[in-house]
Amino acid sequence: MNANYPLGLLSLLLCCICGCGPSGPATYRVSGTVTYQGEPLPLGIVMFVAEQGPSSQPATIDQQGRYQLEAVAGEHRVAVVAMPPREGGRPDPTLEGGYDYTGVPETKSLIPAKYNRHDTSGITVSVEAKQQNQIDIALE
Repeated sequence: MNANYPLGLLSLLLCCICGCGPSGPATYRVSGTVTYQGEPLPLGIVMFVAEQGPSSQPATIDQQGRYQLEAVAGEHRVAVVAMPPREGGRPDPTLEGGYDYTGVPETKSLIPAKYNRHDTSGITVSVEAKQQNQIDIALE
């Protein structure tokens, strides 16, 4: 018998009793499409802010307006940001972000600014305690 056998068995028992890592509230997969004025939003991020419990991590919106994230069950307020990347700057390592955008026009959000914050968006959703939640978000 291996001399490390009792130590390995003890470690296995401790993992079974105490768990093998940090645990938090259960999260559930949420996916859907974000549309603005009936058309898929081609870029951006979406975030669910839970009424109780932790908020979701921001999820990227793809070119077809689709997103996917993990969220706790319950009611959430939603924030959506759709700001195109700024182009046309010149590299400058002395500036934050590494680019100088002097003379380059600011980019404009693809959606009204009220959607950028969960407390002004007016969008609430409910995540159910099940495996998959399909939640489409329609912005006007």
